[in-house]
Amino acid sequence: MKANSIRNFLGLFYLGTTTLLGAFILIFGESRNILPISKTDANSSFQIIIPTFIAQLTIIFRWYASPPKIENDDINIPRWVVIAPPILALLILIGTILLIAADNGASLEGGQIFKNIVTFIVSILGATTVFIVARVFGEAKKDVLDNIAKSSVQNGGGGHVGG
Repeated sequence: MKANSIRNFLGLFYLGTTTLLGAFILIFGESRNILPISKTDANSSFQIIIPTFIAQLTIIFRWYASPPKIENDDINIPRWVVIAPPILALLILIGTILLIAADNGASLEGGQIFKNIVTFIVSILGATTVFIVARVFGEAKKDVLDNIAKSSVQNGGGGHVGG
């Protein structure tokens, strides 16, 4: 995948899920028909997911403000590594919301299930996004260091950065 394709996919995912999920929890957090969990559980879930997603969104938007020089280069990372975690997390979240709504508090502890699922998907997305960003910016950093080393060798510096 190209660096800009990764950035665009993750940017749209985090912007969309942060705004839609945040609004959903705020609007329907106490609704007994749509998301039958307590206000406390809704607030806890909001406090878990929104700051983390905002942080992820900030990392992605940093890419827009200061794209690496390798932006149009292919990054040696399988497409599924970028796409699968967000899609699976979204499917798990939607499935959980539908299950809680269908149960309507009859047999499940919906609030606790919702908070646990939110914590689970935030953990998965945090770990995978950090890996992807480190991989992309790591390659960009490696290219910069390689260019400095080449320049140093060409200028008689013996290959040492800053030498």
